[in-house]
Amino acid sequence: MKEFDFLFLVLLRDSDDLCSIDELIFEKIVSNLGLEETLSKDILLKILKNEKCLIILDGLDEWSHPDKKCYRSPRSIPHRNDQKKCTILTTTRPWKLGVLDLNSCQLGKKIELTKLCYNSSVTLTKRILQRWKSYPNKDALHSDVTQFMKTINKRGNDELAFVPLLLIYTTCLWCEGVQIGDSKCDLYINIVELLLSRTIKIHGELPQSPELSSSDIPECFAEYDNCTKYYSLLMHIGKLAYYTLFNETKENTLVFDGSIARKNLTQDEIKFTLHSGMLSESTFKTARKEFSKVSFSHKTVQEFFAAIFINSQSDAQKTVVEKCRNVQDILDMSKICEFISKMNADLMCAISNDLMSVINEDEKTRDYRTRTGNEGIYNNPLYNIQEMFMSCFQEMPESENIQLCLQDFIIEGITKVHSVQLRRLLKQNKTNIKSLYIDTYRTCSSLRIIINLFSLTDLSHIQKLVYLGDIMEEKLETKISRIFFPSLQYVTLVSGTWTNDEESLSENMARCQNLQYLYIDNFTLSHKILETFFNFISGQKSMKELTLEWLNCKEHGRHDCKRWNLDLSQHSTLSKLYLFSLPWRLQLNITTPSLVYVMLWYINLDESSLLLSRDMLNIEHVELKGIEMSAGSLQNFISVLKNLPQSVTVVMEAIKPETEYDRVRENIRRSQTFHVIREGRLGLQPFEFKTIKPSKE
Repeated sequence: MKEFDFLFLVLLRDSDDLCSIDELIFEKIVSNLGLEETLSKDILLKILKNEKCLIILDGLDEWSHPDKKCYRSPRSIPHRNDQKKCTILTTTRPWKLGVLDLNSCQLGKKIELTKLCYNSSVTLTKRILQRWKSYPNKDALHSDVTQFMKTINKRGNDELAFVPLLLIYTTCLWCEGVQIGDSKCDLYINIVELLLSRTIKIHGELPQSPELSSSDIPECFAEYDNCTKYYSLLMHIGKLAYYTLFNETKENTLVFDGSIARKNLTQDEIKFTLHSGMLSESTFKTARKEFSKVSFSHKTVQEFFAAIFINSQSDAQKTVVEKCRNVQDILDMSKICEFISKMNADLMCAISNDLMSVINEDEKTRDYRTRTGNEGIYNNPLYNIQEMFMSCFQEMPESENIQLCLQDFIIEGITKVHSVQLRRLLKQNKTNIKSLYIDTYRTCSSLRIIINLFSLTDLSHIQKLVYLGDIMEEKLETKISRIFFPSLQYVTLVSGTWTNDEESLSENMARCQNLQYLYIDNFTLSHKILETFFNFISGQKSMKELTLEWLNCKEHGRHDCKRWNLDLSQHSTLSKLYLFSLPWRLQLNITTPSLVYVMLWYINLDESSLLLSRDMLNIEHVELKGIEMSAGSLQNFISVLKNLPQSVTVVMEAIKPETEYDRVRENIRRSQTFHVIREGRLGLQPFEFKTIKPSKE
């Protein structure tokens, strides 16, 4: 801070009518302090231009560009003029960054404020408990803290332990002797009941609206006297929460103008909710007017109240579905879905059915379902959709009539294997599953156990299968045949041991009559099975993409096995081929005209191997790394490359024999037929070049 001469703090929440940083500072700071005479606008501009200034723009998510007054771009952030010496620090809630689409010039560095750590959570709990009652000694306090942390840890909900406000609410409930329970909705009902009772005790009763009939109040509220008595108030608050969360522009959803609150709540209701802490208000004064900004105590509290309103209004239910245009939109309302699941399970089932078409049409869904490979799943939105529906089931009662729609399943982690909710979801959607991801390494369970536990049979519509195993422990044998379904098009198998000679891997895979994309990585196969597998791959002529990595012969290892033959020349639809670290001696023929992209790593090619032919008119990229090939094969490769009519990019690295490789590289550098992209002067560095073709003009 000592490096700066001036500090300007601008609160954007009350600045919707301004969009220039200069104007914001002058109007919101200089004018409010009455300094116009001593600090004119010209002097301010000189300071901002010549002095080292720190400008803090607080609450970008609470600001929107005044489009009617200004037509300058960009409209997503306040305009910056000649302020090269200024450092601008802008604060915002995370969702705002997701819709801004800022470039690197507009966003220098991003710093994210994380949740409380465990030690901070314990410290805050101690302070709350000490405020609640006096303790005779530290041991008594420590005992209560330990007991409380055990209680919330059983729920497995990070929000309760690591979001300060929710931790305070939960600690107060625990001190009151209220059971926190397993349902998230019940927890929030308990919080509202606590806030209502304390407000009534301190500020008295609120004049009541006409009481609602019991049929208008969800059953989960029935045991709570104040929530039932004041349910019409909760509905009014819910209307405010709904219309602010679901506004068209997504602007001012969490902090909104006080006039919006007054449209949905009476003056008495506003005072009561402010006293309770469910809403908070900030008042601002300028030379021209006085106004206020209102917000809910926490976004999840706002979502809870929005769910109350949505549950009772059919128009709101339609709007919610209409607002969900993609998977991310659905995830943005995941908390609301959880609350609705408790209030009205049938409604959530209907919503999930409507959302299924949105999920199916989403680009990220289509990309996931049509991709093979050893991919991470924790940033996968479909993994988060599954988590959302599991949380919804956690709120719902056990009933055969309650069904949620889900078509992409990911079984990983010990908790997932034993999850009642996941098994329930899979059982209900068994006949319509599109993709299945099984990770036996993270589940610490065998494939046989998972197949039996989840009844993975007769998956008639499945298109994609991903299996991740543990090569040190998993003996696949014939068990995997139970999940090789005829409808499969995309298959990924990573890490396993196949030892049963009676039923080969290729015989099992032959059951996949529509197989087009195959990725196999890190498998140990017996010599006999390996032989039949290569023959099987050569005969699968409808493949579009093939990846084979780290295939090992159980009896002979990778280097001492006999010569293998892999002929893909008749694969008329194969566009991408990746072969890495296969059994060392390989006679390879990949001269198929459909190939576009080829990667070959760490393979000893037989002298009769064919990598290119003159009819390969679609080839665009070839990568060779750690390849051992004869001088004749290498020369033939370069010769065919020159004669192809299209330009082809080639990356070569660590090719043996080195002397021949060095000579070829030198010839390419001197040739007018090739353009060198990367020199790769040392043999172990990538040497990249492409063929130059004369212009068609």
